[in-house]
Amino acid sequence: MQFLLCNGSPRGKTGNSERIIDGLAEGLNAHENILIEKVLLNRTNEHSEAAARLAGADCAIIVFPLYTDAMPGMVMAFFEELTPHIGSLSNLSLGFIVQSGFPEKIQSLAVEKYLERLTELLGARYSGTAIFGGGMGMRKKRMEIIRELGASFVPGLAFDPVLLERTTGFVRLSPVGSKVMGVVASTALLQTPWIRSLKANGAYGRRDARPYEPQPPHL
Repeated sequence: MQFLLCNGSPRGKTGNSERIIDGLAEGLNAHENILIEKVLLNRTNEHSEAAARLAGADCAIIVFPLYTDAMPGMVMAFFEELTPHIGSLSNLSLGFIVQSGFPEKIQSLAVEKYLERLTELLGARYSGTAIFGGGMGMRKKRMEIIRELGASFVPGLAFDPVLLERTTGFVRLSPVGSKVMGVVASTALLQTPWIRSLKANGAYGRRDARPYEPQPPHL
């Protein structure tokens, strides 16, 4: 059985998406007769070839991060590259893993609905979407869940719904949790990396700019 694991992170092999794919591969390899290929979607000049490989696979799992609630543009570009294969993907099982720094699952539910609809439009079988929120770190417990997702994917070619419930602990923060998160987000622990990046790009002096805020009419 042929699997195609697609890394949709702009960071390529240096990001957490690659670690997720490695964990998935470990789980999948618990079964016999599994052939795994990997694709880096940040190589945009190879999208056409990657789309053809996806069309020829038994199953594909696409892993990507969210940036401010949105998928990377190169992932959308790859999806558009699949258009010529519509009508020939009925034997393909297509699954997704979405990861982000947002602690709440609700931040990723809109893209989850899109991915399910996308699979329907492509004519493939939907294998589910695993949502990993709550920070970018790949903790030991998280890696164990990822390996379990891979191991339980075969033979049904779908993510185990029980495991999907374990990927992110809650849909929304509680009112108390929201207040705590607001306090934590304002501390130097979280702000220092952003401040460093702003200064490196000459944007620190404009950090409070609101270019789209409505302005009062000129008299």
